[in-house]
Amino acid sequence: MSHTSVKIETSMIKLKKNRIQKSSQLKLKNSQKIYMIAGLVTSLIASLALYLNAEQAGKRQEVWVSSTSIAAGQIIDEQNVELTRVDLGQVAGSYLNNESEVIGKSALEPLAPGHLLRPENIGIKSNLRNVALSISNGHLPPSLKTNDWVDIWFSDPIKMSSTLIIPKTSVVWVDEINSNFGGVTTVVVAVPEANVLQLVTSARTDGIDLVQREN
Repeated sequence: MSHTSVKIETSMIKLKKNRIQKSSQLKLKNSQKIYMIAGLVTSLIASLALYLNAEQAGKRQEVWVSSTSIAAGQIIDEQNVELTRVDLGQVAGSYLNNESEVIGKSALEPLAPGHLLRPENIGIKSNLRNVALSISNGHLPPSLKTNDWVDIWFSDPIKMSSTLIIPKTSVVWVDEINSNFGGVTTVVVAVPEANVLQLVTSARTDGIDLVQREN
């Protein structure tokens, strides 16, 4: 092989190496650009999320919340509720935020402390009436307490049958249940006005049973 041929071959090898090196450098630069763009996009998304969170925090609204336990049928006053600022987002309109919507109105159901008040919880006038019952302890749930829900059953000793007379009734107040099984405890329940006569009549025969509900 002539000296000239060796030079030409050497030059071609160098040219190939240069091309490979340039191609690698170009790929590296392209990769760096992709990482930089990805980093910028991630940073923009994070900044946008922080901005939206700040905007949302600025839209926190004051709504009425029960500060004490409120029995069904109870008239609500300033001692029972308070305004609190909460983040409700798009459902803010579902809760009460005006004093005229709450103060002086009746609770349509028992409300625990910390309950955000909605229109369905409050009424202009409740048709519920508080009825006091003296019930033998054997006919009461042992863990019964205020604001529990109960079903009221009547057991007829003559017909030997039991009938559900008022379902899902709120317990307004309960005396301390005597541990003596044969004792009697006073329980006040909120019942619809139309059921008062039936309940009072049934209670005279000592055939009332209160069955506790989960909700």
